[in-house]
Amino acid sequence: MKRKFKITAVGYGGEYAICTKDVGFVDDWSEMIENGDSSEHDLVQEVQDTFYDEADLEHGYGMYSDGLFTLCEIKDGEEEEIRDDLSISTFMSREAYITDSGNGSVPVLLFHGSEKGIFASWEVETDGEDLDLQKLVISEVETDVGGFVQDLYYDGQLLEIDSDCVDTREKSFTAKVGWINPEWHENKETFNEESAKECWSYYKEEL
Repeated sequence: MKRKFKITAVGYGGEYAICTKDVGFVDDWSEMIENGDSSEHDLVQEVQDTFYDEADLEHGYGMYSDGLFTLCEIKDGEEEEIRDDLSISTFMSREAYITDSGNGSVPVLLFHGSEKGIFASWEVETDGEDLDLQKLVISEVETDVGGFVQDLYYDGQLLEIDSDCVDTREKSFTAKVGWINPEWHENKETFNEESAKECWSYYKEEL
């Protein structure tokens, strides 16, 4: 008999965005914040209404990757909680860090809205056996404001995300200016079927 399990991301996380800006914007805000003429709060106020439409390099939403998940089994349409402290390992990650203004770098704004609540859920079906938690892994994007869960995989297979359950409330906002070297920035296309298969193969060898 088939068994169905549900994994839910419950905790802290939020929205993150990296936007290309002009050199003057980054230099001016860097200098004003460094000299104490303005604060990070002032920068948040300046960009809070525009960052969404300008997020050309990164725009994502999810729970922090070091957060805990809730695991339930679905029986006759009802969810029976198994545990609410499930830690899931990362098997594949990519970097989206702000760096210095070296050759080839472009000026950027990093914006993050921290939230608390339910961020997503995924379902897994087995042929009757218990869920093998060692086969449950996440892909992660690493940023200057934290690591975020991008996707969930089971036994190397990408699970379909359910975002209808999202229920969060805002906690705080963060904004930073800096530079990113496009050659070092690993964008979302870094995570594809081929890279997932390769990373899962390496991960299994360590189990």
